[in-house]
Amino acid sequence: MILSKLNGLDDFSAYPPRVRRALEWLRSVDAMALPLGRTELEPDGAMFVNAMDMTTRPYAGSHPEVHRRYIDLFYWPEGGERVGWAPYLGTEPVHATNPEGDLWLLEDSVNEQILTGRAGDFALFFPWDAHRPGLYLDGAPATSRKLVIKIAI
Repeated sequence: MILSKLNGLDDFSAYPPRVRRALEWLRSVDAMALPLGRTELEPDGAMFVNAMDMTTRPYAGSHPEVHRRYIDLFYWPEGGERVGWAPYLGTEPVHATNPEGDLWLLEDSVNEQILTGRAGDFALFFPWDAHRPGLYLDGAPATSRKLVIKIAI
């Protein structure tokens, strides 16, 4: 898991090539002008972005998620959210699955930390990262723009 600023001093040279391309793409676009929904960034589903206007929700009733085929790159051009994070051990009980959508919802995670993503931040979640997105940012529902880039591994 990585949490950082998109427009910081990082030149992205330490990242794998596809992650680097995704971050460079984010620096080059007006995220607020992107159409909502899915936009292909590379052919054959190798990399695509889902642009959404999301509303945060309470922790209670939420579930951590994991993916097997994709890295999630979250970017918040405005607003933000809190995200639970824990290492995925593979022993957590599964709440629901959607293998075609590369989504496994877990009942819970062990030693979960709560991270805060705000405007201008990005976060990378790898298949070994259980993450619980969309949590209240400041104790109440809030709407913000969020881009999720799915990067095939």
